[in-house]
Amino acid sequence: MILFSIRNAFRKKLIAILSAVGVGFGLMLVFVIAAFTAGVSAQFQDSLTRTLGIVSVTEKLQQGADSQLPLSLPQEIQDTPNVGEYLLSYNVESQTPDYFTSEYWANLSTFGDRLLLKGLNSTIDGNWGGVTTKIIEGRIFDPTKNETIIDSRLLDIADFPVTIGSNFTISLDLSGNKTATLTIVGIYEQEDTGAPSFVPRDYYIYTDIQTTWNLLNIAGEANDVYTLISLRFNVKGHEDTDELVKRINDYSEDDGYAPVYVTAFSLATFLQEIEDTFGIFDAFTAVLSFIVVLSGGMAIIVTQLMSVSSRMKEFAILKATGWKNRHIFKDVIYESLTLGILGAIIGLSIGGVLIYLLGGGLFPFGGVSAIITWQGIIEVIAYALGLGIVGGLYPGIKASRVRPVVVLKGE
Repeated sequence: MILFSIRNAFRKKLIAILSAVGVGFGLMLVFVIAAFTAGVSAQFQDSLTRTLGIVSVTEKLQQGADSQLPLSLPQEIQDTPNVGEYLLSYNVESQTPDYFTSEYWANLSTFGDRLLLKGLNSTIDGNWGGVTTKIIEGRIFDPTKNETIIDSRLLDIADFPVTIGSNFTISLDLSGNKTATLTIVGIYEQEDTGAPSFVPRDYYIYTDIQTTWNLLNIAGEANDVYTLISLRFNVKGHEDTDELVKRINDYSEDDGYAPVYVTAFSLATFLQEIEDTFGIFDAFTAVLSFIVVLSGGMAIIVTQLMSVSSRMKEFAILKATGWKNRHIFKDVIYESLTLGILGAIIGLSIGGVLIYLLGGGLFPFGGVSAIITWQGIIEVIAYALGLGIVGGLYPGIKASRVRPVVVLKGE
């Protein structure tokens, strides 16, 4: 009966194929959304895991090069009540003003991209596991020389020399009269966030923190300060991290670090808030999937009704020769399932190609994180089977109730 039903599903080939294609496009949408939802969720989970217990500290109401933190602050945080005992390690950096490197911004790939110079203490950064431990080509900078290591992404997008051995000129005043030259000696691995290519990015080059302070001194800027301190705490969850952030901020407000006031924040908290919004997106996806079921089911219903209406005499003859109501009903259901499964094959095929194109960065909005999961494939197949059953119910009932005598008499 199954082979008989499959052949009957394509009695009217064009109508059947168009119905399957319509179902396929709907299922393709479900498949693609599920893949990108899974990809983004996995990316956020990875980021949340990597940022667990990590807290950043800047001067209150200041960011970037405008933040000025005293060199004694790491020890002061270590001495902060109910905070220091959880501290595992820390890192420090000193960022230079934008005008040091702003002449290169126009030579990056996207409007709004920035190239920034930061100074690191290589010993502290090594203990932290920072960029100085991720050199993939060349070597780390020499603290006694004007040397720098650069972001690996610059190799693909920079419209200026970024190979090892190239010189990098920075401006030490707004007029460009004072300059300094850094030599690129290493390239560190920096993974992209996976955001669309039109989203501006920050690219960092690093040198020794003392070299940075020397350059800042020549430029007449504040030096011998940190602009950012990163802290890693021993915590069990993000709630513990949030509590430590609160304690640092409260201690600062109580003049604990006076005369400087600081703001502590956790990237994990921000990422968690973003991930929570995926609950809304998941609900939207569920509603969208339900609409696809209804629309796909209607397409199959219409196709099957047209097929059944034109084959009433055939069903009457089959019934007159011994077929039962359930046999005819099963035949129509199998035909509907055939169209649904064909739609699933079309949807999975087109969806797979679309995911590859979007995830591979071949489109203007760049590579977007996507994961094809077995759950996503099973979901599409389940929808296809559901569409087949829903789409064949009414036509199947109508066909099974055919009265051979009435139909064959032409009444």
